[in-house]
Amino acid sequence: MIGVLVTSHGNLCQELLNSLVMITGENHNILALKFDDYNNYKNELTMKLNIMISDYDGILIFTDIIGGTPFNESYKYVRESNKNNIKIITGVNLPMIIETTLALSHEDNLNNLVNIAVDAGKGSINCVC
Repeated sequence: MIGVLVTSHGNLCQELLNSLVMITGENHNILALKFDDYNNYKNELTMKLNIMISDYDGILIFTDIIGGTPFNESYKYVRESNKNNIKIITGVNLPMIIETTLALSHEDNLNNLVNIAVDAGKGSINCVC
């Protein structure tokens, strides 16, 4: 089973999960963690990921922007833990979260889930002019 962590600056991650629940219903494999204070965030991220590592076969982390604290600290955790069953995707949006959630019920391959998420995210960007 794959666990998902959505992390962002401010409340974006929680609001994405709120919208997800409205559309697809509750999913206990998806957690949110907002960044607002560096020291608290770093400790909470480490604690959540340590728990998730013991609970799931793989972890997919969605972050808002590459180079921001949520990405940097997630990447640092992955590097230092030497775990190859954790993937990070940046540029999180609602369509990729929805598709990932729907795929969790039948997809247990982390790399396949990454491809589903990235394809959904890219495919949802359109100009309607």
